[in-house]
Amino acid sequence: MRYVVALLTSLMVVPLYAAEEPKDESKITLGVGIGYGPEFVGGKKNKVSPILYVDYQAANGFFAGVRGIGFQAEKGIFDGSVALAYGGSRGDDVANFSDTKSKFKGMGDIKNSALLNLEGGVNLWDVAHLSLGAELKLNHRENGNAYHVTLSAPIYTTEADQLSISAFAHYADAKYAQTYYGVTAAQSLASSYAIYSPKAGFDTGSLTVTWNHLFDKNWGISSSLGVKRLFKNAENSPLTESKTNPAASLILGYSF
Repeated sequence: MRYVVALLTSLMVVPLYAAEEPKDESKITLGVGIGYGPEFVGGKKNKVSPILYVDYQAANGFFAGVRGIGFQAEKGIFDGSVALAYGGSRGDDVANFSDTKSKFKGMGDIKNSALLNLEGGVNLWDVAHLSLGAELKLNHRENGNAYHVTLSAPIYTTEADQLSISAFAHYADAKYAQTYYGVTAAQSLASSYAIYSPKAGFDTGSLTVTWNHLFDKNWGISSSLGVKRLFKNAENSPLTESKTNPAASLILGYSF
């Protein structure tokens, strides 16, 4: 489901309980939980979906799991990562478990893509973290690329609890905007939507509050509550039903 994929993508910013783990140790985190949000970005119908979280973090910086397969490193106040990941598809029926079977009828399929995810960040005076990222298609490049900026800051931190807030903005190039929000002449003829040709620009932004709690050295929970707002190119699309989407999640995790 597109919502679950999007939610797990958001968790890549701060892996479950990563801040509490010694950097000289490898770990595996397994998590199960639920998420709440729209069936698709800009959808008006919200639903509860299951979440499975798997993440392996090696002491040397190698990682594998929902974040993809890659490597991360830190140098002073700077950090960065590079990863190979998977981009979900969109079919005429939105998703196998969707109740909105006819929403994208006539729009054709958006194929699965292999992604190269690049991320670079900097700690700002130990009170916030700013990062820039790129989501680059390795195949189906006609679907376009996207970029994002994230600013996060801790609100309250103890040995067992971490409360933080983050602001996220997503930028779509012209091909990406056309793929996910546009309607071509052929698609218009096959569906009930008017022709729409969006330009490159920021398509979505979100504000999220996250709370991580450790019960002991192995068990913990991660919860988040946020709101996503669609911007001009996305909100004006005939495919968009709601300009504002809620997002919430609760995950129980075990690390070893």
